[in-house]
Amino acid sequence: MVPHSHDDVGWLKTVDQYFDGSRKDIQFTNVEVELTSVMWSLIENPERKFSEVEMKFFKLWWDNQNDFMRTRVKQLIDDG
Repeated sequence: MVPHSHDDVGWLKTVDQYFDGSRKDIQFTNVEVELTSVMWSLIENPERKFSEVEMKFFKLWWDNQNDFMRTRVKQLIDDG
C-alpha cells in the first residue's frame, strides 16, 4: 500500500487557501504542512513510500524549499 495525496485543486477553496491552510471555516487543510511532514517522514525512513498526486501543490511547496530539502527529496526520488 502506498499512501497518496488527495487535495482537490480549487474544489472548495482557492489553490492558495488549500496550500497555506487559510479559510479553515470551509475545510481544515494545509497542504504545505502536509507535504513538509510527509517529506520529513520519508527522510527519517526512506523505505516509506508516498505519491503526490497534485503537481500544482508540489510545485508551490518545492518553490519554497531550501537547498537542503530539495537535495534530500531528489535523493529520495533517485532511491525509488
